[in-house]
Order: sequence, then C-alpha cells, then structure tokens
Amino acid sequence: MEREKKLEKRVKTVEADNSSLLQRIESDQADIDILKVKIAELEEEKAHRDEQNKYFKLKNKELEAANAQKDHKMYMMNKVLENLIGMSIEQKIEEIQVEEVRARRQAEIDVEMKNKGKGIEGVSDVFERSIIPVTLSESPVQNPRPISAVSGRC
Repeated sequence: MEREKKLEKRVKTVEADNSSLLQRIESDQADIDILKVKIAELEEEKAHRDEQNKYFKLKNKELEAANAQKDHKMYMMNKVLENLIGMSIEQKIEEIQVEEVRARRQAEIDVEMKNKGKGIEGVSDVFERSIIPVTLSESPVQNPRPISAVSGRC
C-alpha cells in the first residue's frame, strides 16, 4: 500500500513535470513559428533587394555606356576642332587668354597715357587701339576675336 502511494505520488510528479514540459514545448513551438515567419519576411526582403541591385547594376552599365559615348563624342569634336584651327584646344585657349591679358594691359596703359596727356598741354591725343589677335587663317569662324579686343569707340 505504501508502495502504491509512493508510485502514485511519483506518477503525479512525473505527470506534472510532463505537463510543464508540454507547455514549454508549446511556448517554444510558438517562438519557432514566429521566427519562421520573420525568416520568411527577411528572405522576401532579401529577394527584393537582390532584384533592386540587379536593376541598379543594369542602370549603372547604361550610364557608364552613355558617359563613354559622350566622352568619345567630346574627344572626336576636339580632334575636329584641332584639325580646323591647326593646334590643340588647350593651346588655342591659352593663346586667347594671353591675348585678352595683353589687351587689358594695353587698355590700362592707354588710359594712363590719356590721363597723363590731359595734365600736360601740347601733348598729342593718344589714339585708342583695337587689339587684333594673331590670325592663323582668313576665316573669322576659325579665329574668333575675344570680346575684350573689340574697340570701345561708340
């Protein structure tokens, strides 16, 4: 009898433990299900980002191709211009800048000479000069005059 009571007590303890373990299993299973849903959401987000990355890689390639084409066009236009003017674009720009600096300096000198001439009687008038850049050919399109070289007479 006592043995039966001990066994009964033992069975109740084991059943209580079993019940507790079953509750933990259910709780853990709920956590597992939640994690499975999160994993599915993350995988879906990853797939979406992978699609976006593919799209942006293609867009980048398109932009790089467009830039390469634009660079090639600029290179070809520079070559055509160099052939027309007989020197590199950089040289021509530098030449025009030098001419503009000379024109400004000459204009300053002319103004100083006029101012000095006004203070002294009998000094002949100083004529304004228009600066004409060195011409490489007769075509005004191939050798345009800088704005600063245009005469200031009205």
